[in-house]
Amino acid sequence: MKARIITAISASLSACTMRRAKESLTLPQHQDRADMGRLFTGAFPVIHVGVRLTAAMVLEATFIVIDNSDWMRNSDFAPSRLDAQQDAVNLLAAAKTQSNPENTVGVLTMAGKGVDVRVAMTSDVGKVLAQSHGAQVCGEINLSAGLQVAGLALKHRQNKNQRQRIIVFVGSPVKEDEKELVKLGKKLKKNSVALDIINFGEEAENTPKLEALLNAVNSDDNSHLVTVPPGPHVLSDILLSSPIVQGE
Repeated sequence: MKARIITAISASLSACTMRRAKESLTLPQHQDRADMGRLFTGAFPVIHVGVRLTAAMVLEATFIVIDNSDWMRNSDFAPSRLDAQQDAVNLLAAAKTQSNPENTVGVLTMAGKGVDVRVAMTSDVGKVLAQSHGAQVCGEINLSAGLQVAGLALKHRQNKNQRQRIIVFVGSPVKEDEKELVKLGKKLKKNSVALDIINFGEEAENTPKLEALLNAVNSDDNSHLVTVPPGPHVLSDILLSSPIVQGE
């Protein structure tokens, strides 16, 4: 069975040392993920393997929204919540651009003085890896502003045939109430924007609000909420097996 394997590499948290590797190979049908991982052991310092692109090649524009609030200094996700997000962003960008060569990805942050678009829509994953690093950690997130700016950027995408998707990381308290989030979710749904939410770090406080947001935006199961429980976890590893990466 022909399997395409994305290898998202995070050899260092420095933007200068981030790189990407792609491998295509023919594997026996019974080959499982663990076997595939062993094939690549030692190839690179730190790797993520086993992202199967078995779903249809969806043409999609994706904006990734990063939480860069003060809570991202916490080290419950090693080495910090912000660094764990960055590894996950690298994985997501590689997965999206490899699933279809015409897919595009953008990145913005939503805390501090305001929303900051760090990477405009691009199909160059190397550009995403280089320019999405170095976000300043400060203040609180403005989830509504982040989602609205991402939605506006998607509306003005060059290829109108692309489906629209936002992937948002939420690792700090959400200040908006459920009513406000439901209103925002309905607006995104009206504009045909799918939403994937990665809920980590403050999941006990945020889950009810984020579930309400998901229910408002979801259309034919095109949106997802991945809630990461407390404990030592590697964020990107959890996303590997989630619908956000694997598809439906």
